[in-house]
Amino acid sequence: MPDNEAGCFDIYNKQGERIGAFEYSDVKVRQDSTTGKQFLISEHGTMSYDAMVLDGELKDALQNVTGVEALETEGLQGFTLKTHSGTGIQYLVRDGEEGRGGKVLLQSQADIEKYEALAETYFNKYPNLVHDKDAAYIWADLEIKGLAQHTNNGIISMGYDGMSYNDNSNYKNNWSVLFSGDTYKAIFDWLQNNRGSIEEMQKFSTWQDVFKSIDSHYERIWSKEEEDQGYLNN
Repeated sequence: MPDNEAGCFDIYNKQGERIGAFEYSDVKVRQDSTTGKQFLISEHGTMSYDAMVLDGELKDALQNVTGVEALETEGLQGFTLKTHSGTGIQYLVRDGEEGRGGKVLLQSQADIEKYEALAETYFNKYPNLVHDKDAAYIWADLEIKGLAQHTNNGIISMGYDGMSYNDNSNYKNNWSVLFSGDTYKAIFDWLQNNRGSIEEMQKFSTWQDVFKSIDSHYERIWSKEEEDQGYLNN
């Protein structure tokens, strides 16, 4: 849907949901050299961008909106296509911002079903932490992008500067830790190969061993619950 006065346009899916806002200068094909997949990307500044996979139907629509016979094509630079090891869903992340998020790319009905199943897990398993379906979808989105991980009893959230755990049944088990972006990258890479081997991921003592194995430094900080009880959880 063009907005000629603003010099941009909105893209909606077939369900009428707005996917993102794009300027006319964003209308070019960015092609991944490894997979051959093509993307439309709109950069709004640091940590803010819209991205989607380009198919023939969308390319035709964009050509009609912009009045060109063919879209400009260039290599995918500054972004990397990644795959979530748990669901197989792909997402696009800006280089250097791996710990800050990305854009999940639901490219098939199978992807949608896996995404919804992950959201259902969060909604059904953690009623004291996830209070509605909208929140569950947010957590599913974060997990696919490597910023969250559900455990047997709670949720780990993580990012470029630290991670924390929130327990669904006993808030006194909560903990938090700070680290650098390099440590986040090392943890992310480690999880891609070892996600299924951590049985007690919610325990901080488990992560102490992980930090040691990847030779990374961290700073343990007291959660409010630990301050109230007077000791750190392990």
